[in-house]
Amino acid sequence: MISVSFYLLTPEARFKSVVYVSVSNKVKRLRFSTGKEFRTASCNIRKRKGRKGLLKSGSENYLEYKKDLETIENTLTGIEDSFIKKGIKPTLQQIKGEYHKQVGTDIDNNEITLSIAYNKFMGAKSGRWSDGTKRIYVRILSHMIEFQEDFGEINMNNLNEDFWVKFRDNYYVKKKGDKNSSINTMLKKLKEFIKYAYKKEFIKCKIDFDELTSLDEIPNYKISLKLKEVEDLFNLNLSNDHRLEKVRDLFFLEILTGQRFSDIPKLLDKRNISKTSIHFNQEKTNKRITIPLHPKLREYLPYIFNKYPQKLPMVSNAEFNRIIKEIGKLAGFNSMHQWVTKSGNKKKKHSDFRYNLISSHTGRRTFCTLSKKAAPPISDIEIMTITGHTNLKAFNEYVRVDDDDINNSYNNFLMKK
Repeated sequence: MISVSFYLLTPEARFKSVVYVSVSNKVKRLRFSTGKEFRTASCNIRKRKGRKGLLKSGSENYLEYKKDLETIENTLTGIEDSFIKKGIKPTLQQIKGEYHKQVGTDIDNNEITLSIAYNKFMGAKSGRWSDGTKRIYVRILSHMIEFQEDFGEINMNNLNEDFWVKFRDNYYVKKKGDKNSSINTMLKKLKEFIKYAYKKEFIKCKIDFDELTSLDEIPNYKISLKLKEVEDLFNLNLSNDHRLEKVRDLFFLEILTGQRFSDIPKLLDKRNISKTSIHFNQEKTNKRITIPLHPKLREYLPYIFNKYPQKLPMVSNAEFNRIIKEIGKLAGFNSMHQWVTKSGNKKKKHSDFRYNLISSHTGRRTFCTLSKKAAPPISDIEIMTITGHTNLKAFNEYVRVDDDDINNSYNNFLMKK
């Protein structure tokens, strides 16, 4: 007899997710779409431990969804029984095929819904994504589902240039009020889904991809730390709070190596460290990089290994970003910054304390900026070899120039020495 269980394909989705069924016998397991979509708020997120059912008892759609799942399970077991009565021991693939015929959800051959197409896209592509990228794609699906509640259904026949403009301007700009740089990040990834769906012929209409345009944007305001601030941060006495001290130690590894937060564990893997350098493949790009053991890094690594003989304890990226701001405040990084963003055609003014602008990526920007200002100067190509940047445009976004830099550069402008 087969065993049947259910789960959501994208349980992190904000509104709805396609329900998948897992059918197994003593030998194999097969998973496929039921053709149903459930509200995620009515479901338990599937965990490795525990045996909770899919549905939250007492939730708004509990009785409706419970009936749907019972119908699906009865259909599957009934299909198996019908094969057995004919003297056939069915394969799981045969049961799946007959199920799709009976309930009319042969999604491999017929027209499919937005959510099923999107989940097929994620299934095909997500193996190469970081966890952060996966979260962005899940968020985009939630946004499209929310869009439908205000602006009408999205299907594979109207996923075109008109939808793109409405989604960009009416939803992201007018309803959510997001800044253009954030909107463009979402649109860039949405276009990847549309290209996939178009190539797979899920989308039936013709699309001019040149018309799927982004918004004009003002570059995000980001900071790097000055050398004096780096020194102040390192000398800050945090011995009474190991939580703060741990995050400061992690931050310095970024500053000394120019690596992303996700690559810190690889920095501390002694198998990656030779007498002269550190070698590993970056988590995000899988690019092989070499970090020279320069004097400061050569001095810092033994300090870290001695301080944390077991292992430097990691924190989540979100926790890191919260705590590093707290550390920046203690270090006195309290000057005020002002900047402008765009949402659609409207400009918005912003201001905040410097310590609130520090994040996990500030360490990487600080490395790039201080390397660029080093004396004697370090060439761009040498810095990019360490950071893993593949083009000068992307690298230059990590080099920050502030008012003090400009003032110092022009101190002797047109003056005789």
